[in-house]
Amino acid sequence: MADDLSLKAKGLLATQHHKLLFDEASVANVSRILEEILNWCDDLEFQPGKWLKSNKTYRFDRDYITQINQILVDEGYANIFDNFDQDNHRSAAQRSPNEKQAKRKPTHHLILCAVTEGAALDAINQCFYSCQHQQTNIELDVSQVRLNAFDCLVIVENRDSFNDWFEYKHYANLSKPLVIYRGDKYHSTACKTILRSWLNTQDDKPAIYFGDFDLAGLRIATSAGYSHLLLPEYTWLTKNVIKQHYPDNQQKYLARLELDCPIGWQPLLQLMRNKRTGLRQQKMYDTPLILYSNLG
Repeated sequence: MADDLSLKAKGLLATQHHKLLFDEASVANVSRILEEILNWCDDLEFQPGKWLKSNKTYRFDRDYITQINQILVDEGYANIFDNFDQDNHRSAAQRSPNEKQAKRKPTHHLILCAVTEGAALDAINQCFYSCQHQQTNIELDVSQVRLNAFDCLVIVENRDSFNDWFEYKHYANLSKPLVIYRGDKYHSTACKTILRSWLNTQDDKPAIYFGDFDLAGLRIATSAGYSHLLLPEYTWLTKNVIKQHYPDNQQKYLARLELDCPIGWQPLLQLMRNKRTGLRQQKMYDTPLILYSNLG
């Protein structure tokens, strides 16, 4: 199984392929991106061209670029000529196992606005962050949230999936959930605070982790003390997991998970480990979601 190449590596290959059509002497300068491509080819035991000028420039063979592209396509990855400039993570996930190739990130079109006059809202066609008028995202002070007003806490791993909670909720069937974005570096501290408060004061209510079905997600849920995972039904998972969503860099979590994984989640861990597969959250639209208790 070949790993995917980065978007920049694919861009370099596509550029060289185009240049070689018109100039057979075209070369690529030494760079980390070039090194990534050559290491990828070394793993597959072939050289896609040759070094020139004492390893300072590299000339690709156009036929080998075509071969690289075919290998990527055969593995289910996006080809080197695909353009993801107008894709967000959700749309990219429909075209490639690697949704992170999308150029439109979940927060690229958002701003935080200070409004002191209510009339100013008349000039804004949304309320805070509005998803087709079915969801509103707001920033909250964690100290001002009355946790006992909610029946369960749901922490969502990915920002784009959090923005689309209004779509997922119809498949989750949860009563009075408090739905929180797990957060990047700006929001993750407050998320940890509210999770601790929930676990300390609402111990009879579910603390639910909704994220990627992979070793990293299971590690987070296990170490943080969540009581439930929100995921598609097990039979559906077995038929829809993707080998590219079991990255090698997560293998380091497996040994600890085999020791610490709660009994109720061990069948999920076994599915990942035995099939060496996973599934990112962006592939979980339009399918029933169920709760997996850590107690089984």
